Parts: sequence; structure tokens; C-alpha cells
Amino acid sequence: MLTAVFAFVLLLLLWRHEMWRDELQAWLLARDSSSLVDLWRNSRYEGHPLLWHLMLFPLAHLFAQPAVMKVLHWVIAVGCAALVVYRAPFPTLIKGAIIFSYLPLYEYGVISRNYGLTMLGVWLFCALLRHSRTCLLAAGGAVIAANASVMGILLTVALIPAIWLRDSGSRRRAAAVLLVVGALAATLQAIPAEDYEHARGWNFSWNSTRAVYVARGFVTAVFPILSNNLHFWNSNAWFPWPGPGESPGGTVTALAFMGLVSILGIVAWTVRQSSVLVTLWVGGSTALIGFAYVKFLGTMRHHGFWWVLMVATFWIAVDARIVTRRRATVMLSPVLLVGLFASGIAAYWDWRAPFSGARCAAASIHQRGFDELPLVGGVDWAASGVAAYLPRHNLYYPAIGDFGSFIIWNLDRLHQQDLSKSDLVRETLTQDRGHGAVLLINRPLRGSMAGECREVFRCAPVVVSDERLWGYLCGGENGPHRDRDEHGENPVVRM
Repeated sequence: MLTAVFAFVLLLLLWRHEMWRDELQAWLLARDSSSLVDLWRNSRYEGHPLLWHLMLFPLAHLFAQPAVMKVLHWVIAVGCAALVVYRAPFPTLIKGAIIFSYLPLYEYGVISRNYGLTMLGVWLFCALLRHSRTCLLAAGGAVIAANASVMGILLTVALIPAIWLRDSGSRRRAAAVLLVVGALAATLQAIPAEDYEHARGWNFSWNSTRAVYVARGFVTAVFPILSNNLHFWNSNAWFPWPGPGESPGGTVTALAFMGLVSILGIVAWTVRQSSVLVTLWVGGSTALIGFAYVKFLGTMRHHGFWWVLMVATFWIAVDARIVTRRRATVMLSPVLLVGLFASGIAAYWDWRAPFSGARCAAASIHQRGFDELPLVGGVDWAASGVAAYLPRHNLYYPAIGDFGSFIIWNLDRLHQQDLSKSDLVRETLTQDRGHGAVLLINRPLRGSMAGECREVFRCAPVVVSDERLWGYLCGGENGPHRDRDEHGENPVVRM
């Protein structure tokens, strides 16, 4: 019953959820890569192993609409929930609180990305470690996690000591070798191209602002106290981050470091009877937090794997009878209560308002018969998702001066930062073939620029504020005043 309720609730939320650019980027990569070699070449700018893209590849070539990706992710998320419900050694209420907590239900459930597959691999490892004939099966689960995301690679390495909680034998060594090989193979896949634009450097010097950001992020992932408003996603109601150019205050700094040290110490103290579990927890925490500081700062979805590691640590500890069910319940209950409250906030606002403007923009383009007109992605990362809902229709990206669908995150597209609104309008007019061209942009045009283009639809407000989309018709035989509606007004769609 618990699994069925989770499956039904998640199905409703997925049906209502409008996918955003990072979800649709994976679909576009799979759809518009002509072969697996092409997929490998295009995915080198994603910074992740290939497993999720490989799973999407046949679906994207069989089905036109990206909603199919939601179905696949629903299966994965329900599989995660079933593993917890049927195999986790916790009381039923705790199992329910785990699967309905914010990260499993929303970040790794509603949002269809490779991170749900990572969590599935970790739960498989925990479920099979002591309840299968050989620990090689558990290692296989961890290899799935490693080949789904970089966070999975870090967790897979951290889980290696847990194999020594099983009875002695050569299979333990074989399982450890499998984990190492799987992690290395995933690492080789995740190494980006040389001209990859994100997280290019390594940060080994001390930076207090960076350290506070990382500490605050991991504490927030364990206790996700979200802002109860439209822009809840990646928010923090109890110690928000200061504005651009401002340094975090003393309160934020104290809460961040005290919270991080407290969580790390309390869990380590709880499993102190097992050096293996202390190594697993402290080593995994160090890997996740250290990677965030020296390489990629990340957001809630990345920091959330500290929560996954915490649950996995208690799962393995109770299974191995190192920690009692009662003690694990006491330790997990405060975390899970906050997570349930955050799930309610996320579900409420995602149900009430669109998450992204991409689907609305694509529908508006189709309804107004603009499918055959050139479409210009003025801000490439904000507009790229529209291409996922318009099969066989690419966008023109001024950032690279060419047509395409998915974003190639290389240094060439950094030209985007130098383009003004006037530049985007001029680029759009160059694509006009006599009937006009549609500019997709995530902020409205003003002044003289609006005289050359007229607003034909607007997809706002949305949860992801930088994915609000305005559609402007620029150029055409009759100028910007043609095709008004029957009342003489410009048609506008608001969502």
C-alpha cells in the first residue's frame, strides 16, 4: 500500500510538472545524436557518465514527445521507493517518511534527471549487501550509481569499506575490485572536453565565502527548510544567501559550520562501534564536501547526496546490528520531518504554477502557426527546452551563430554574455525570410527595440524565474503590427 500510494502521488506530480532546461537537455542530446558515437561526443560537455543518456537514446528515437522520459523516471523512482519499503530495516513510518521526503519525492523523483538513477544504485547496494548470496550483486548496484552521476562515483568509492561487514572470502575482494573498476570507468566518461566552460579550475586555496556556501548547502540538503513561495526551489528560509557581491554575515557563517560539524559528528558518534561505518560515513562526507569546495559548488540536488549517504549509513548499520532500529529512528526522525514539510511546499507550488516556460512557449508557437518561422533562442540556455517540444525544429542561437537544439557547453558560446537585447533583435531580423522570425527571450524588450518586434506570447510567472519566456515576432512583410487578434490587441499567453 505504501509503495502504491507513493507511485500514485508521484504520477500526479509528474503529470503536472513542466520540465526545465537540464531535464530537456538530456532528452535533446539523446534525440538529436544520430548514433551512440555521436551521443558520446555530444555528452562530453555534460560532466556526467553516460548511463542516463544511454537509457534515453532508444526512447528518444522511438517517441516524439519528451513526456516519455517522465515515464522512465517514474519507474526508477518507484523502484527506489520499493527497495526502501521492502528492504530497509526501519519501522514502517520511517520508511514512509524516507520515500516521501523532499529529496526522494521531488529532487530525485519529480525532476527527471540522472540523480534518481544514482539513488537507485545506492539503495540497491544497501538492500543487497547482507541479503544476497554474494556481495558482487551489491557492488553491481553501486556501479549503477557510479555510472549515473559524479556524485555516484564519490559515493561508490565511499561504500567500498562496507563490503568488509560481510563474512570473509574472496568475493569481498572481487566486489571491491568491481567497485573500483566501475568508478574508474565512470570517471573516464565524466571527464569533460578541454573547452568545457563550467567549473574549469580547482580551488585548493582557502576562500571563506566559498567554504560558507558549501557548508550551508550541505546543511540545507539535510534540513531543507524551503521558502514557502513560488520560487521555493533551491531556496533556504532559515539562513538565506546574501545578494550578489555581498559576503555572508556572522549568523549565516556560524549556522553553516556548526550545522555541518554537528551532523558529521552525531552520525559518526552513533555508528562509533564500527570502524568500517565510521570510515564509510566520514570518508564519504569528506569526498562529497571536498569535491564541492575544490571543484563544483553545486546546489541542493548535488548536496542532497549527503542525505542519501546518511540514510545508507544507518541502513547498513541497522542491518549489521551495529545500531538498533530505535536509535536509527531517533536519529532520522528530525531530518525526515523537515523533509516531509519541504515535500509539501514543493508539491503545492509545482502543482499551482508552471516550473518552466518551455512547454508553454512551444504550445504558443504551434497554436499561432509560427512553426515554420525561424525561432531564435536569444538566451540559449533559457530557450533550448522549447526545441524538445517541437520535433524536427531547431533554434537559431546567436551565441554560436548557428542552428541547434541542445546546448554545447563550450567556451565558444560564452559570446552569449556579450550580446545585448539590441544585438538579439538584430540577429533575429537577419533570420527573417519575409514572414518574420520569433525571438525567445527570458526578459521583456523595452523602448525602441519593442518597436521592431511585438510581443505575441508570454509564459510567466514560473518557478524557475530565469525560464520565464517572452515570444516576440520580429520583421515580416507587414512589420510588427500584423496578425493582431480580432480586438486589435497583441495576443498574449500568461501562465
